[in-house]
Amino acid sequence: MAGALADFPRCVHVPGAPAWLASLTDALTTETVEGGPGSEVAMARLSDALITRALRHHIETAEEPGWLRGLHDPYVARALAAVHEDLAAPWTLRALARAAGLSRAAFSARFADTVGQTPMRYVFQCRMRRAMTLLAVERATAANVAARMGYGSEAAFSAAFSRHTGTTPGTYRRRAGAS
Repeated sequence: MAGALADFPRCVHVPGAPAWLASLTDALTTETVEGGPGSEVAMARLSDALITRALRHHIETAEEPGWLRGLHDPYVARALAAVHEDLAAPWTLRALARAAGLSRAAFSARFADTVGQTPMRYVFQCRMRRAMTLLAVERATAANVAARMGYGSEAAFSAAFSRHTGTTPGTYRRRAGAS
């Protein structure tokens, strides 16, 4: 699983059938059985609402680390938003801690505790997932991806990408185009 979905929980358990779950599933069932004009749109929006509420429940109750849990922490959430707003920025631990409004030590510990990895590892993995998408979907060149991901050179990007995936950016792009 690629992209942000790779970090989603495989299963979200919502115990006790809260009212929001019952009302959304009842509405979805009604649309499925009765149908009618606009039914597909209604089912899509109800499904969106159901998924959103289930993820919100997971964020609020999750004990295992991950970026969803990080969104529940206001300091970590600020850093996550900053990273995703400008993935190519020259992120350092100091810059991320500043974005979060914490000292480097406090931020680093808090981020690792909630997300389950160091801040710089998280940035690296986000860049690599985005690079994989740019290469496979947009068919971007390694030089273009390097610039868009904030690498100073194509060689630096290629080395990082190869370390992460076990293959070169060009080979990855060719294989993605052949599938």
